[in-house]
Formats: sequence, C-alpha cells, structure tokens
Amino acid sequence: MEQETFTDMEYSSRKKKTKREEFLEIMEDIIPWEEWAGIIAPYYPQGKRGRPPMGIEKMLRMYLLQIWLHLSDPSTEDAIYDSYAMRKFTGINFLTESVPDETILCKFRHLRSEVTSNARLSSIDYRINRRPDSLTRVSDRAIDWERHIEYLKSSVRCKVEHVFRIIKCQFGYRKTVYRGLRKNENRLYAMFACANLYALARAGRNLSPAW
Repeated sequence: MEQETFTDMEYSSRKKKTKREEFLEIMEDIIPWEEWAGIIAPYYPQGKRGRPPMGIEKMLRMYLLQIWLHLSDPSTEDAIYDSYAMRKFTGINFLTESVPDETILCKFRHLRSEVTSNARLSSIDYRINRRPDSLTRVSDRAIDWERHIEYLKSSVRCKVEHVFRIIKCQFGYRKTVYRGLRKNENRLYAMFACANLYALARAGRNLSPAW
C-alpha cells in the first residue's frame, strides 16, 4: 500500500469530486491492467541498453489519458503535473519520481501501433445487418423470414450504438485528425475497448475473468 501524502490528505477532504475524477475512478476499477500490460510486455524494451524503461502500466495509463482527453505528447506531460486527478490515476509520486517526458510517450505510442499490427482485426467483416434494398420481396400472404431476422438483429445492434455515444460525447472524439491510417486505427481500437468497459461499469457489472 502506497504511503499517503499531504496532498492526498488535503484532496480527500474535498466536498465534491469533479466529473473527470469520477470518470478516472470508474476506468481505474474496470480496466484489466495486468492483462493489457501482459499483451504489451513481449514488445516492450527490456532495458538492456540505455536508461531503464518506465513501467508498462504507467505508460499505458498515460497513453489512455492522452486519447481520452485528446492531448498531444507535451500537453499530456504538463496535464499530469497540473492535475491531481490525472497524477493519481497514473500513480506517480512526485516525491520519488517525475512524469515520463513527451519523448518516452511518443515511443510508447509507436510501440502500441506495433502491438496492434501484430494482432490485426481489420480482416474481420463487421457488417451485421443486410441493407433493406438487398432483401428479396415476398408476396403479401407469405412470412418474410429474412426481414424478420434482420429486424431481430437490428434490435441487438441498436444497443451497440451506445458505444459510439460514449466515444463522441464522453471522449469527445467527433472528428478524425489525419495521423495515418495505422495510427488512427490503433487509437480507435483503444477507444472502443475503453468505451465497452465504461459502459459495463455504468451498467453496474464487472468484467468476467477469462478462463
């Protein structure tokens, strides 16, 4: 258990939490940090040369803050220094360490792109429903089973649309900035994973362990 600092004691006496702090607490509890860090570990530097690498989980937390709040590398570093909620989320103690600089975060982003490219999901066909104009028409007396099946699938798909609301409204991702297809793809994979976990937490459910 980490030792509580005077800053922690001061902030714990506040009468109100900000929405950002409440959001970060939800993501802190719902994200399987060990599992995600384990996926990145085979690609992460071992520190055999140069300065020792930062912890995987700490860099992952910085990366997620960056995509949730749409920050640049320098802005992410400055925001952690400036915001108690973000410093608490990353687990950085200013008494013993400093915030990883923008260069380290930039290298970690490139590493995340390599991880995603080796576990590529772009070959999956994500189309769930058929277009109405692609369905064959039947006589008035016949049961249109194809349209009935597509209707049932639509009732399920509408629930998936909530994830897009979280990405647009909660994460503020309304416009795509051109960073290259690979970088945008990597960013969207991370946001959709976090949006699904956030929706799970808001529904009052926990992530089931993988067997």
